Amino acid sequence: MIKNIVTGAVLAAAVVAGGTAVAAPASAQTGSAANAVWVEPGATRSFLVMCPSYAPTMLTGTISVTAGTGVAVTTSLDTDSDAFSRDRLTVTATNGNAVRAYVSAKASCTS
Repeated sequence: MIKNIVTGAVLAAAVVAGGTAVAAPASAQTGSAANAVWVEPGATRSFLVMCPSYAPTMLTGTISVTAGTGVAVTTSLDTDSDAFSRDRLTVTATNGNAVRAYVSAKASCTS
């Protein structure tokens, strides 16, 4: 309600001043996505990191994958994975160590 009153006042002031007003777009929604797995010695595991529907676009500069030494990691980003056009990051980790390894990934998302 308050937002509508303020917008109306700005538009009225612009009309009185003889100009035109352009309403600013609503601010973008932001969110985050994260996931993690344990990978057994000599094994390969894949897991997904998916943006929420209210913020479906993954900011590629914020993608962070953490894995120990001896773990090979590859990623693949699907930018239209479902009906909501959510971005989905697939992380594949191969553990070359003699002990299991923890692999995690996270990213920020926006609308």
